[in-house]
Amino acid sequence: MNTINSSNFLLPNIADKLCSYQKERVSLMINDFIEINKQMDSYHFEYCPKCGAYHPVLVKAGKTKAGKQMLKCNACNKRFVCDHGQLTFYSHQIQAKWNDLIIQTQNGNSILKTAAKINVNESTAFRMRHKYLHFIEVMEYPIHAYERD
Repeated sequence: MNTINSSNFLLPNIADKLCSYQKERVSLMINDFIEINKQMDSYHFEYCPKCGAYHPVLVKAGKTKAGKQMLKCNACNKRFVCDHGQLTFYSHQIQAKWNDLIIQTQNGNSILKTAAKINVNESTAFRMRHKYLHFIEVMEYPIHAYERD
C-alpha cells in the first residue's frame, strides 16, 4: 500500500506542535480512510446489519440515487447500502468527494475553500467535515478507554 506522509496534510505550525507518534497516527488514519473508500466495491458482511443473521446470503438489490450498491438479506428480506457502518454511510456524496474532504480537512483549509474544491454547498461541507471528525473521535474512544484502566 502506498502510504501518505502526514506532513503533506498538516499545516507547518500544527506539525511543529505534534510529536512523531501523533504525526504517524494521523498518517495511518488518513491512509485507512482512503483505503476504506477504495475498497467499497468489495464488501463482506459477517452479520446482517438489519436482522443479525450470521453469514447472511446477500444479493444485489439495485443502486441508490448516489450510485451506491444496495444489498438484500435473504433471511429478513431487508435492503441496505453496502457502506453500512462506514464514514460514507447515509451520504449522497461519492467517495472521491469524501477523499478530497479528508485531505482538505487535514490541510486545515476553511469550509468555504473545501466546499469550492469538492463542489458542494458550504452547509454540506460543514456536515461532512463534522461527520468525519466525529468518526475519528469514535474510532479513538476505545484507545482512551484503555488508558483510564
